[in-house]
Amino acid sequence: MQFSTMTNEEKKKYSEMLFLPLDSAEDLKDWVRAFLGLEMPLEITDPDSTSSPLDAVWQVYNAFKTNSGDVNPGYILLSCREGMKTVSVAILETLLMLHFQLEIAHAAAIEAQSSVGLGYISEFISKVKPLLEFAGWKDITANKRTIKFQTPQGKQPFIKVLICTVKGMNSLHVNALFLDELDLADPKALKQARNIVGYSKGVFGITVYLSTRKYAFGNMNEAIESATEKNYKIIKWNILDVTEACPPSRHLPDGPREDRYVGNNLPLQQISAEDYAQVPDPEKHKWSLIPNAYEGCKTCPLLAVCKTRLADKPQTATRGFYKPIVSVIQKFRDNDPDTAEAELMCWKPGSEGLIYPRFQSRVGGGNVIDYKTAYETLIGPTDKTVVSEITLLDAMFKAGIPFYAGVDWGYTHDFVIVIFAMLPNGEVWLMETFASPGLEFADQLEIGKTFRDKYRVQQWFVDQAMPSHAKSFTKNGMKCPKFTKDVLAGIEATRSKVTDATGKRLFKILYNQSNKKAITALTKHRFLLDGQGNPTMKPDDDRGIADICDAIRYVGQNKWPVKGTQKPNASWTEQEQYAMLQNPTVTEQMKNEIAQRIVDGGGTLSNSTSKKGGFHWNF
Repeated sequence: MQFSTMTNEEKKKYSEMLFLPLDSAEDLKDWVRAFLGLEMPLEITDPDSTSSPLDAVWQVYNAFKTNSGDVNPGYILLSCREGMKTVSVAILETLLMLHFQLEIAHAAAIEAQSSVGLGYISEFISKVKPLLEFAGWKDITANKRTIKFQTPQGKQPFIKVLICTVKGMNSLHVNALFLDELDLADPKALKQARNIVGYSKGVFGITVYLSTRKYAFGNMNEAIESATEKNYKIIKWNILDVTEACPPSRHLPDGPREDRYVGNNLPLQQISAEDYAQVPDPEKHKWSLIPNAYEGCKTCPLLAVCKTRLADKPQTATRGFYKPIVSVIQKFRDNDPDTAEAELMCWKPGSEGLIYPRFQSRVGGGNVIDYKTAYETLIGPTDKTVVSEITLLDAMFKAGIPFYAGVDWGYTHDFVIVIFAMLPNGEVWLMETFASPGLEFADQLEIGKTFRDKYRVQQWFVDQAMPSHAKSFTKNGMKCPKFTKDVLAGIEATRSKVTDATGKRLFKILYNQSNKKAITALTKHRFLLDGQGNPTMKPDDDRGIADICDAIRYVGQNKWPVKGTQKPNASWTEQEQYAMLQNPTVTEQMKNEIAQRIVDGGGTLSNSTSKKGGFHWNF
């Protein structure tokens, strides 16, 4: 609609409508269509989503309208790639300036993103500028990055677009702050940004974060994890919510229908009921039934995530900013399953940049086991309903399982001790984790003695940066071999146990209170990102995470190295372990012999040899 060519009577009518406060999300959709000429998604298609682009705009708009920023002082807009986040907040910023005469800042993490945001805002203001001028709004913009007006009442609302830097965030004060591409922003700048928004002139300020959750760490992940504590509201939508309605010509509603089964995880998969009947029982949980799927759905790759919902979407949901179905299908083809699950469907954070992306923190089926599972790994099925730490340790001592420790001195971070058990089947168990900051060496030594006595630790692989500490440990019965620290070798060694080449998980963490820190550390440990947000090969030094992972690496580098000159002391930690894992007879033999040894109250496994400081198990 060309407002510049309207008569004064028409301009009067439309300028009044332009400033009329909105009462619903539907009013918002009509306003955007009438004044900006845009068709934006309002519908929520996926039941896992809590919002959509226009619904998110409405929620924040209504928070300012009702001045409820004291209830929710922040909003987190979590959406898919190309989920219209930037254009949506540009619409919102324009509305907030026009309807409530607010002072607004749009801070983008990088120059390119700020230019995109500025482009949208400038375009929207340009479209309605004839109506603004008719209503007496005077353009007093001083530079291209600040759009500022003076109203007939003397107010001077503005939208300032800037880069999220420490300098840019240092002296700014606004009613609303939008932080675009949060994951790429400088954490120091975000710290400064906390004080930009507050209560001013009767208005409770609101901060809005927007980003795709690309990483399982970083700014966006931290914002999500702290949302409840800060009373920030998380608003989420995925690519289905911005996809056009499926036309009848595609899903063929008049054709014969049939039950289909779709994979619960990506890649996109679907099979017939007949094929599902042939799926082994242990694998059936990986599939979900889609009853009475349309005829056209049988050949559509998108059924696995759409589940016929796009066919039920209003047929008016098309064109404009809605994404064509064929384009969405291509997006799934262009991305690997992990990226698509994170950045298209928003099911989980992505694993990009993680040092241990295959580590699974769930108890049972992942890398975490309970005491009973550990006990049954040693002796086979048991009638015990509960297995205590003492019961498990007693069984391990009687079976001659060796224990090793990794130590990171911590300095300004945490002092860490991790205790590992090495089993003859190739598994390594993280038994216990101690992590605490601010300890003097005398305290560290006493704590070490406690673990020495509890586990009868054979070797201590400690941070080599403090030789005097290592000597003191050795003098107190905690033998600390010298080694050359190799960060990447330690990482590769640990990865090889987290998931080996056959898909087996040989790295196990005993589920207990002390090990919760280690589970968190391995889940979040990451490589540093460069200026463009891409992972480097250098691990990040996150406090409470890097220290634990360093201690784990020291043991891995020395006791189960993937390559290099250092060899583990126990012969069964080399290649024979993989052959043993593939042989169920050998595994059962191991369990039986351990069980017999426990019954006998100790002894030596058949065909085994032992020596002081370590065990050699031969099957």
